[in-house]
Order: sequence, then structure tokens, then C-alpha cells
Amino acid sequence: MDLTSGAEEAINRKKAGLYALLDNWARQLETHAKEHAPWKDRTGHARQGLTGGVDVNNNSYILYLSHSMEYGKWLELAHGGNYAIVNPTVDQFFPTIKKSVQDFWE
Repeated sequence: MDLTSGAEEAINRKKAGLYALLDNWARQLETHAKEHAPWKDRTGHARQGLTGGVDVNNNSYILYLSHSMEYGKWLELAHGGNYAIVNPTVDQFFPTIKKSVQDFWE
């Protein structure tokens, strides 16, 4: 194995590790949001539709938490934001997620 292929292999392992780290966070965000969503369920679809995940585009990794139900945005905006769950969850976890990613690259 030459130096170039060794470096490429190390980078690929690091990228896979970053994806795994972010995917773990996505599951945690999703679980937290589903457990703490403040609205009253009528069908359960909105709560079930809260989805966390990771998108990769070239070398950009995007961790997200979103609603899959079209009316999810209205739950987030209802009554002056009293029913919001996505933004408070992301805001709550962001410092810890940021630190874990920084630690991963050290």
C-alpha cells in the first residue's frame, strides 16, 4: 500500500465514523422530539412523522430533524410557537453535538 492509498483509506474511515456519529445523534434527536412533543395526538401521525437523519452531499454532512407530515409546520407555529418541538430540541442538543464533532476530529 502506498502513501496515497493509505491516506485515502484513513480519510474514508474518518468520513464513515462521522456519518455514524451524526446518525447516532439523529436517532437521539428523533427520540427526544417524539417523547417531548407538546401537542395532543389525534392520530399519532405527526409524532410518528418526526424524523431525524443525515444527508451527505459531496463532503457536506447535514444532520436534520424534521416533520414528514405536511401539517407539521403548523404544529411548530401554532399558538405563538407553544407547540414547537423541532427547534427547541435542536437548540437544546446543539452544543453537545458540536462538541462531539469537534472531539471526533481531534
